[in-house]
Amino acid sequence: MSDAGRRRVECGAGRRRPARPWAARVLAAAGALAVVGLVALAAACGDSGGQASPSPVASGPVVLTVKGEQGSRAFTMGQLQALPAYEGYAGIKSSTGVITPPSKYKGVPLAALADLVGGITEANGVTIVAKDGYGMTFSYRQVMEDGFTTYDPATGEEEPPDGKLTPIIAYQHDGKAIDPDDGPLKLAVAEDTPGQVVDGHWAIKWLEEVSVTKASAAWKVQLEGAVPGKLDRASYVNCASPGCHGSGWVDAQGQRWEGVPLYLVAGLVDDGKKHDAGAYDARLAKQGYEIQIETTGGEVVTIDSRDIAGKNSVVLSSKVDGGELPDEYFPLRLVGPGLSDAQMPGGIARIVVRVR
Repeated sequence: MSDAGRRRVECGAGRRRPARPWAARVLAAAGALAVVGLVALAAACGDSGGQASPSPVASGPVVLTVKGEQGSRAFTMGQLQALPAYEGYAGIKSSTGVITPPSKYKGVPLAALADLVGGITEANGVTIVAKDGYGMTFSYRQVMEDGFTTYDPATGEEEPPDGKLTPIIAYQHDGKAIDPDDGPLKLAVAEDTPGQVVDGHWAIKWLEEVSVTKASAAWKVQLEGAVPGKLDRASYVNCASPGCHGSGWVDAQGQRWEGVPLYLVAGLVDDGKKHDAGAYDARLAKQGYEIQIETTGGEVVTIDSRDIAGKNSVVLSSKVDGGELPDEYFPLRLVGPGLSDAQMPGGIARIVVRVR
């Protein structure tokens, strides 16, 4: 109460007039309105600490973290669904040739997520990581343009893309939430029409992280045999993923070398079949043929197909202890049990399969 108010009460002591009934009612109503206003204000402002109540979009657990040059952002499902979305058709062809026909997926394009943390250039790649540690890296070309091998859903035969393919972090399949067996988030390579499918290793499930990273230097290894071929960085990374044909070997010093088994690379050119089940001809390998490995320095190492047939631990490695190879071995080094030091060259530039 103000000083003036106190003085008025003191001067009128002993002769205060009783309050009029209508005045009391007005004061009571005003008090009630004040209480209502305070309650509304409290609801708007949050609890007694003054913190804003979370919106329905922002509530819930974090389902995806996106990292890039401008830091890291975490998204709840509601926040992810509030972003601009793409809806299209996606299907896959497994490594054994089984076709999963195209169906409709909805989600946020990888390119749009990259923009939220600084964007992507030709010097970048985008790495996707799942809850079980499985990872896959997309090139700039794959994120922004194309770069995927596509197949006819009816025949399984490889064919050129019909149109633009858009890799998305999908949260919806055929109008419903992604099944828990695959979700709540899944990678889908989608397009406007249900005309094609892509390799099955792109259908990454249980996604939880997207990172814009610096791309490795481009490289290419020439392959020769019954048919010509090549192994470039993009195709190698796809093949070397744990869910595809990735394998590894630990040497005597405890270093882990990771890559693609040599026998599978030989299978790309040992006969006319380059992809899918049966691409590697085990019968030919048992009969015996030479695999010549040539380095950028002119060194030639010869491996007998019978010595490495079916051995996942004899690998063309691009990583050691989780990092890129040192310059002396870049881009690939052959390693594995049973090979001498002379049989483990680095700087591989050409592989020739001489089938008898």
